[in-house]
Amino acid sequence: MNQAPLNKNRQDKFILVLNVPEGIKEITDNVDRNTNRIHANSLEISIAGTVTPSISVPEQTLAYGAQSIKVSSHARPAYGSLNLEFRIDNEYKNYWAIFKWLDVINDVKTGTVNADEIIAYPKPGTVLPIYSSNLTVYGLDEYDNRKIQWDYIGAFPTQLSEIQWDYNSESEIAATATFEFTRLESKLL
Repeated sequence: MNQAPLNKNRQDKFILVLNVPEGIKEITDNVDRNTNRIHANSLEISIAGTVTPSISVPEQTLAYGAQSIKVSSHARPAYGSLNLEFRIDNEYKNYWAIFKWLDVINDVKTGTVNADEIIAYPKPGTVLPIYSSNLTVYGLDEYDNRKIQWDYIGAFPTQLSEIQWDYNSESEIAATATFEFTRLESKLL
């Protein structure tokens, strides 16, 4: 099967919809571009590439008489990391959202979760909703129509790459974010 020429030439064939965690949604004010704030409840980021983690349901070997048989374990091991390469927008909002998300997980000054208590979460001791959320990656066709959807449940960032500044390059500034997640769901659209 041949791909359409438009599809081969596109650089961003995926859209990431990043839902900001419940705890971080509480960080709001009317100040534009405040360093302690993330404005959007969800962000839509054009990503240049991602690798969908492999899905595995390993076998088990059971003794059967004088031989062995293999059967399904009916269990999935933990998924690998989700690495997303994205172009940084001209106001750095997409980079800042992930940066601030990581700062809530581990405050740069104290090394603890929500150290400056900018999140007034109603359930003390329940930390997971403060920093985890669901991510959705859409695969696009050559006309920007969404064709497949991957939902990463219980996701949170663990790494944000450096920004490589090169004013001699004509390409856009890119970064990579690494997320961990609990479950992966997918469907055709």
